[in-house]
Amino acid sequence: MLSLNSCGTTESVSINNHKIEQKAKKENKFQKNSVQVVNQEVVNLAGAEAAWLPGQIQDKLKSNLQEFLGMKTVVDSKSEAALKKLQAESESDARDESTAIELGKITTAKFALFTKLRKTGSGYVISVDFTDLTTGEQMASATSKEYSKAEYLYGSTGAIDELTLALGEKLGIQISDLNKNLLASGSSNFSVDDQLALAKQNEAQFQKMMNDYDAELSKLMTSNDINAIQNKNRIEAEKALLLEKQNAEKKRQEELKAQKARADADAKLEAERSISLKTQRDQMAKDAAAKAAEVRKLKIEKQGVLGQINIIESKKKALVEIRQNVEHRSQELYDQLVQDRKNEESRIRNKNYTTVELNGYGWPTEQARMRRENQVKKSYEDLTNKFFADCEAVKQSTMPQQQSLLQEIRADQKALGNIRTVSSMGDELKVSFGTYEGSRNGWNAYLSLCSDGVLLYTDNFIVNYDALSGKKAPDMEKELDDAVIQEYANNVDMYNSLLVCGNPIVYFEIDYTVTVGVDGKDNQYEFNFNKLRVINTISGKTTQTKNLNIKRQITMKPMWDLREFAGIVEKQKAKEDSKKYLTESYMVEFGLCKVDAESKLAAEKKAKNDFLANFVKIPGKNYSVMKTEVTQKLYESIMGKNPSVFKGENNPVENVSWYDAVEFCNLLSKKIGYEPVYTINGSSVTWNENANGFRLSTVEEWQYAARGGQNYRYSGSDNLDEVGWYEDNSGVKTHPVAQKKPNGYGLYDMSGNVCEWCWDSLGGNGHYTCGGSWYDYSGSCEVGNGRWNIAYGRGDGRGFRIVRSTGK
Repeated sequence: MLSLNSCGTTESVSINNHKIEQKAKKENKFQKNSVQVVNQEVVNLAGAEAAWLPGQIQDKLKSNLQEFLGMKTVVDSKSEAALKKLQAESESDARDESTAIELGKITTAKFALFTKLRKTGSGYVISVDFTDLTTGEQMASATSKEYSKAEYLYGSTGAIDELTLALGEKLGIQISDLNKNLLASGSSNFSVDDQLALAKQNEAQFQKMMNDYDAELSKLMTSNDINAIQNKNRIEAEKALLLEKQNAEKKRQEELKAQKARADADAKLEAERSISLKTQRDQMAKDAAAKAAEVRKLKIEKQGVLGQINIIESKKKALVEIRQNVEHRSQELYDQLVQDRKNEESRIRNKNYTTVELNGYGWPTEQARMRRENQVKKSYEDLTNKFFADCEAVKQSTMPQQQSLLQEIRADQKALGNIRTVSSMGDELKVSFGTYEGSRNGWNAYLSLCSDGVLLYTDNFIVNYDALSGKKAPDMEKELDDAVIQEYANNVDMYNSLLVCGNPIVYFEIDYTVTVGVDGKDNQYEFNFNKLRVINTISGKTTQTKNLNIKRQITMKPMWDLREFAGIVEKQKAKEDSKKYLTESYMVEFGLCKVDAESKLAAEKKAKNDFLANFVKIPGKNYSVMKTEVTQKLYESIMGKNPSVFKGENNPVENVSWYDAVEFCNLLSKKIGYEPVYTINGSSVTWNENANGFRLSTVEEWQYAARGGQNYRYSGSDNLDEVGWYEDNSGVKTHPVAQKKPNGYGLYDMSGNVCEWCWDSLGGNGHYTCGGSWYDYSGSCEVGNGRWNIAYGRGDGRGFRIVRSTGK
């Protein structure tokens, strides 16, 4: 029996090896020789569909033959017409060997895949014939089932995938189980492991194909034939495409490895979840509430101070765990969002264009393309908004527990700040007594304050004789009566005996407070020991006090940070719309917690409103003007420098060019959150009149504002000394703004101090300044006066003020 089995097994192995060798020879034959993919015939397709659908089918077939059957494929449009004609003849009654020979001469490919695309009354059918061009042998044929829509032909698990499986089987080409499943059912149900294996397989396949291309390129490098050059260019282009695909598979592997790592980590926790954390992810609120209930049962007033602090820390831990679970679920939702975006974008982009979306050449119209892009954008927005809503729902489901815990934590922390008293009548404050020191008229007392076994405070203290006896100790040097001294000695002996036996004839109290660190860093607790009291137990009176002023810091670990920092939701909101989600944007941009981001926004809003309060709306006009010239303090805060000659933070900035002024306007606009007015391109500056930022006034605007609704020679008066600094009163320097009388609109220094750059239509290298300066004579400071200056020029008498268009 053993001999027969052995012989039978050997024969079986030999037969199987022969089959494998024969199959390998077939595979090698297809891998070494090119396959020409030919659209042989299109039936019942008309118009635009007939123009684009065959090409789509051809490209998909070419790709499938390469990726799944390991073939080298070509699409040669020059030889296609002749191949179609000869193939039709070969299928007729007139088919002969000479026709087959002619087929082989037309192309460098050894094989051809001829396709027939037919539109039926209810759908589409594709037929293929795999032919050996050198012999005319029809090696394999296959016909797809009927598909109701054109996109089903080339889509995943469509007609071409169906035909690829059929060709592989009929040609004896082995297809991996992964690829079979992919072609038959798609990858939507693939596990992470299967997807990773597929990505690795694809990367290896692409590398093999590129190696084949390299071998073919090396042959073509020695040829100067025009066809060789064309083939070289084609192969290089296809190799570049393969490289992109390979890189995509590598990237996919990285993503899948990370996903697998998360899946593996999650799987390890699944057993635990199933026992004690089963509802942690989906019912985080209930789970966290159960944890919180354990610490709520403890009454804070019955605990030592560290016990109270530990309760607070436990509540913080429970709160943080709720938030971590919310973030974990949000991350899962985000991962799903990313995948949904990809799937929806792919679905939209791969949809078949309808007839009304195509032009006369069969190409999608620009409107159709834009519609497709808008659909992608809309799907992106809808999925993102759903993600935000889902995450908010998860968060809101835990909010009652979060808010309850947070309120308790805050109340407990506040309670720690109340004055607390610990007594030696309790267990925390321990007291021991030493010897009586006659020179100090008291007993040495050693105090130690412990909480939960932790030593918080120690002290060495003298308890005075009168604190126990109620009498003052006699002066040993001056007291001459022995009876008095004897009574004193007897009392000391008695109190020694009582204290040594532990009789609480006196007890001690220590007052202290606990300060909790700033929110978010509140794992740090500072103990402030304020006062020590000695109390006579019999009389109940405080007989001795001592101010301590001693501090001790304790840091609790691990740190449970109550601040809400940016998670995946906040980061996505900031990315999607930074203006709509300002708080989230500040959290991400500046690394702030939510509370600090809100505080920063509120502070910036107040600063913005305070700044805008310095502007005056000009009656009957659509612009407002800053009450003063731009000061050095304001200029330096925006530009980071102060070029002024006459230094003083409230003096007007000077020694600035016209270009400095317009740059300042743009930077200030950005800081305030307005759209910059100017586009600066070298020496070319253009004004966007629709922008809502800060700018220079036009000469006409400046002069109108300077008159202030009055009819004075200068801005606000006919007497220049009342309203402006000029050569007769300036002392050869600028002065702080708003020291003189304003004009009728409440604008200061529009005559004198510094002349002010304006916007004008002069162009070229110069622009007007208006108002005169500290060194000008009175005539230059008149409202209607102005002078031309080189735009790049700077001087210690030139500054500017800013305006802003209103109603925008």
